[in-house]
Amino acid sequence: MEPGSMEPGSMEPGSMEPGSMEPGSMEPGSMEPGSIEPGSMEPGSMEPGSMEPGSVEPGSMEPGSMEPGSREPGSVEPLETTRDVKPARGVEPARGVEPARGVEPASVDSLKVLYQSCDYIIVDKHWDIRIDSKMWYEKRTVQKQLGLSFPELADPGTYYGFRFCHQLDYSTSGVLCVALNKAAAGRVYHCFKDRRATKVYLALVRSWVEEEMMTVDFSIGENTTEGRTHMMCIQGTDGCENPKPCRTRLTVLEYGVYDGDPVTKVLLQPLTGRTHQLRVHCEAVGHPIVGDYTYSLGADSAPYRMMLHAHLLQLPLEPLPLQAVAPDPFTTPADPRWRPQRCLRTVEGAVEALLEHRAAEERTEREEKERQREERRKQQDERRKRWRGREESEEQRRLCQQWLSEWTDV
Repeated sequence: MEPGSMEPGSMEPGSMEPGSMEPGSMEPGSMEPGSIEPGSMEPGSMEPGSMEPGSVEPGSMEPGSMEPGSREPGSVEPLETTRDVKPARGVEPARGVEPARGVEPASVDSLKVLYQSCDYIIVDKHWDIRIDSKMWYEKRTVQKQLGLSFPELADPGTYYGFRFCHQLDYSTSGVLCVALNKAAAGRVYHCFKDRRATKVYLALVRSWVEEEMMTVDFSIGENTTEGRTHMMCIQGTDGCENPKPCRTRLTVLEYGVYDGDPVTKVLLQPLTGRTHQLRVHCEAVGHPIVGDYTYSLGADSAPYRMMLHAHLLQLPLEPLPLQAVAPDPFTTPADPRWRPQRCLRTVEGAVEALLEHRAAEERTEREEKERQREERRKQQDERRKRWRGREESEEQRRLCQQWLSEWTDV
């Protein structure tokens, strides 16, 4: 929808309640270009045929007289809650997203569950909601969604009631794993700590990425520049403090346009887990993520959301691995502003190739570890043989001394 084409009183797609924005993302009181304060319209400025609030007598409309899909002003249709438990093995093909899922703001009762067991719940986090918050005014969080949908599973011994195994930024959507007990949380923690977890993200980035596959390895540190204390930056940037090594694999999926501007749909695999890693790495190679308000310093404010989505999470747990896929939101049916023009590879094909590559790496690692263990066993056997030989020679010396002693006594 073009800016300014909405009827008075309606909110732009992706508009947020006060307090729901990232720290530093917008000055207090500032409004996006084209936004309208409630009640700021002059009398008579409504479109011909439109009716002022209260101009219809109660009961004057016959049932079913509203247009299909119309709703009362300010109402938010709750999103469908999916609780189908599916096997956690194999790559689930990406599915299209309902248009309403893409543009409507999150609500407390709109939790979408991708997987559920006695140990874990995996949800598809909405793009404009925090995971948790200590602030009383935060009315919408994943924590509150879980508490409303699964009050019996909350653990009063934890601060938030649920154990979030990893983090997603406020404006990032997609797969989020929640552990339901301490032991389950510990198993996932070790997967992330040992870098055995596989995470796959989808993103739309500005301009066309010429190199179809690349590994970005800029070290990332905290930005201490005034006014940017909640941001990260690459090593060598002014104000960059305590940079740490970071690696991200980028694979081009499609070239197209978003609102007429050239963009590229990419698949991102973080090989490390630094704060804002994907956002900083994409910006560092000259292709910032579409709608990243923070790292564009407020310039990229037209899109209704930041186009970064956690698509897949794979955890090599025992006895069975755990894998969940959140549907791809960057499709034309979900967001008509995105128009693909040339496809290099599908999401499913790229994910399958990535998982095969990951499996090959794991096999190589296992073979190398087995080789090292075999080498250590051989070294231990050699040491045992040398020690046994030393013991035998000492025994022989003792017998010889005993024989000599007996011979001299004769």
